[in-house]
Amino acid sequence: MISTHRVRAATLFAASAVAAISADLAAQRVTVRAEPVTETTHGITLTDEYRWMEDPANAPEMLAFVEAENARTRAMLDALPERAWFEQRLAELSSDIDRVSGYLQCGDIALFRRIRPGEQTPRLYIRDGAGERMLLDPAVVGGDPLASFGGMEIAPDCRSVAVQVSSGGSEVGRVHLIDIASGKDIGPPIERIWGEGSASFVGADKVTYTQMAANPEGDPMLGMTAVIANRDGSGATVVLGNGVLVAPEQAAVILAVPDEPFALGAAVGARVDNEFFLAPMASLLAGKPQWRQVVTLADRITIALPRGKALYAMSSRDNPAGTILRYPLADDGTPGAPEVIFAGSPERLVRDMRVTKDGVYVHATRDGAAQLFFLPNGRGPAQEVALPFEGSIVTLSPDADGRGVSFGLSGWAEALTQFHVVGGKLEATGLASGVWEGAAGMAVTRMEAVSKDGTKVPLVVIRRKGDAGRTPTIIEAYGGYGFDNISPGYDRNAMAWLDRGGARAYCGTRGGGERGRDWHEGGRGPNKPRAMEDLAACARTLTAAGIAPERGPLITGASMGGTLVPTAALTDPSAFGAQITMVGVVNASRIAFGENGANQFDEMGNPADPQQFRDLVAMDAYQMLASAKAPPPPSLMTIGLNDRRVPPWMTAKWVARARAKWPDAPIYLRGDAQAGHGIGTAEDVGRNEFADIFAFAWEQQSR
Repeated sequence: MISTHRVRAATLFAASAVAAISADLAAQRVTVRAEPVTETTHGITLTDEYRWMEDPANAPEMLAFVEAENARTRAMLDALPERAWFEQRLAELSSDIDRVSGYLQCGDIALFRRIRPGEQTPRLYIRDGAGERMLLDPAVVGGDPLASFGGMEIAPDCRSVAVQVSSGGSEVGRVHLIDIASGKDIGPPIERIWGEGSASFVGADKVTYTQMAANPEGDPMLGMTAVIANRDGSGATVVLGNGVLVAPEQAAVILAVPDEPFALGAAVGARVDNEFFLAPMASLLAGKPQWRQVVTLADRITIALPRGKALYAMSSRDNPAGTILRYPLADDGTPGAPEVIFAGSPERLVRDMRVTKDGVYVHATRDGAAQLFFLPNGRGPAQEVALPFEGSIVTLSPDADGRGVSFGLSGWAEALTQFHVVGGKLEATGLASGVWEGAAGMAVTRMEAVSKDGTKVPLVVIRRKGDAGRTPTIIEAYGGYGFDNISPGYDRNAMAWLDRGGARAYCGTRGGGERGRDWHEGGRGPNKPRAMEDLAACARTLTAAGIAPERGPLITGASMGGTLVPTAALTDPSAFGAQITMVGVVNASRIAFGENGANQFDEMGNPADPQQFRDLVAMDAYQMLASAKAPPPPSLMTIGLNDRRVPPWMTAKWVARARAKWPDAPIYLRGDAQAGHGIGTAEDVGRNEFADIFAFAWEQQSR
């Protein structure tokens, strides 16, 4: 353990010099051409000086701008008094800690990811009658020291595993079909598989998978098709998508369980609700599925799972807290009238479900904390499975052989711990990520902020027990896709911030799912400004409570949070001391012109629709800069140059426009050539990013 007093003394000595450096850097100009394009769409006229950055032909020029701004940002960050302390503390908090995730079970074997101290990405381990051993190293499988594993599936016979591998945080990679006994590839890898996907085994000799389009110049997310093939990858046949039932902007997915009468097809994407289809299993195995649509978007169903002569579904159509429905199926797959077998309530929000041979498992939450229920034989009555601590369920996964389910549980002070459940009985696996001993010394406080329209907004604050008074404070917000931003979760990186004496807060703005379906709709589309008001209310609540500095806390958001954090900072800058936006959707009105664009229309809005285009403009932080009368608070904007979810040019344009308008303002761009959207990022890359983020936040919050 280093002496924190020694590091702080050394860094504080340089504070005056840093202030001078920061002032000089803020005024530095990076030359970048402005080429205004003015367009009128649906009666709205917008000007865009940096539209040229969107053209792939201009990528070298945009990258030159990013590199120049990054060098300026790097000089500022490296001079910050606390950066060395955060870098070292982040390393210490993971130096002697194993982390385990992605637990899957089949019969007497279990597969899971483990990352040991000093390793860059997790490796795949197996536990069976012979003990525990490493099965696969992503660096070897992927041929890249920074390769990482994405989705994985075990075959029902427990003899094979399919695992996705990608590099550099891009998430686009290949699936390897691996014989578990030998650790060798069964056949050639399957190309163009998104990081969350893998291949699913249908019996011993067939696999299904969702494949991205072979479209290197366009959006590979368009036209993602479902394929069935032999277990060695041969005989690949498209069986859903590519104009068959599934729109190009949606991904076609197959769920096929051996020995079941029906296979399930789905049209899914970046939205809450999905469409589902049934086909006789025999027709799918023959490569000619006879699909029948059984769920439309009007049904508001997120998940559907077949088992025997029944279809189970999670719906929010008639209950914003969610219900689990059971549809009886006729011999031809025609669904009958649904039966409600589990109903949510304001105190019990339905989040997820899985179906096994012995029943249905339902994941619910109460004030963000997970609950697990078991319905024997798929009917009930519901039995609650007692969880060992208050936390969040991470990845509820059915056993490959259909026997039970596995999940990870993570709390505010409890690291991810793996559990297995059979017949409603909880079984400890003995696998858990290491936890910093100081985590038990953190206090969790639940609060409510009152938004502009009187709505009460949930707010969670974490700081060291016994700490009082104002301290550097970070608020995290998201506000999209029905995601619950206040659920417990151990964050080893955040522990460094808390250990330094800072406070960490989580604001559950509308647009998320913290209080059910209505809460999600309350901050979506034309209601997005309500989410901005919610975030401002959270910030002012922490300032008024004497927790955050008087100038206001720092706000941060990633990805969809980029439609919330920088727009809130521009709309109500007096509420916030600073902001950090990571890989954010900061140019929402141009969502259709980047990769993964059309996939976002259901959640964000379709620019082809006049009203939805107006909604997109209202949440567009880039366009908001044009009319802003004052600069945003000090801003750090980050991008991963391998990001395939949010185009890096969005943030590059935002920084170029902001810096042109306010050349003296403290606005900085951090670009990383070894990162994407933050998923599958190597350890050193991630640690360096958080050292930068925390050092910047501490500097801005401690002035």
